[in-house]
Amino acid sequence: MPVSADGTHSRLEARIMPAVLHASIVRHASEETNPVRLNEDTLKAGVDTYKAMCARCHSTPDGEASVYGQSFYPPAPKLPEGMSQYTDSQLFWVIKHGIRNTGMPGWGSMLSDEEIWQVVSLLKNSLDLPPSVEAEWSTSKAKSAK
Repeated sequence: MPVSADGTHSRLEARIMPAVLHASIVRHASEETNPVRLNEDTLKAGVDTYKAMCARCHSTPDGEASVYGQSFYPPAPKLPEGMSQYTDSQLFWVIKHGIRNTGMPGWGSMLSDEEIWQVVSLLKNSLDLPPSVEAEWSTSKAKSAK
């Protein structure tokens, strides 16, 4: 069994692991709805937390893949792409508890539940942000391009 992190997935691994991961997340996540109000302040707070804690591995606000995150095995997914397969409560669970053997830490000891829900709100609404939030997101884009 290959154990190097710079190799490629076998076909079996590439087919089975995403399905197993999704099924496990669905099983473990609660049916809780996002308790934070969806407004500009919540989304701006989500932008701040994403920039500080998530962008280094997942992607910059302009969607450019992180070289650092792409070096993981498997590579860290670019966010917010691909988030539609998960509900708010499932995303919350992933962020809070992490995913074993992927490099995704459990942020539950470093972020409050409210901060995690704010990031979930941002990820789930990133394609339809209010202008003031988009401006902060765009500021992030300009800074990350330097």
